[in-house]
Amino acid sequence: METVRRIDVNRVLNVVVMVLAAAVMLVGVLAIMGMLIPVYIPEQYRIVMGVVVFLYGLYRFVLSYFRLHRRES
Repeated sequence: METVRRIDVNRVLNVVVMVLAAAVMLVGVLAIMGMLIPVYIPEQYRIVMGVVVFLYGLYRFVLSYFRLHRRES
């Protein structure tokens, strides 16, 4: 007889949020490197925008990481 595994929806959603947060951090790094923002945008603006996007992704990643581990314990 097969055993039925229950899927913990909250855990799956937390993992999805962590993956999306990592993607946002990658977008921030690419913006800092100048690969996503056009050349005519000033470099200072590009760096500031990239840092803000990266820090937002890091913030979301840390929140979901601690939320995931808090539920496991």
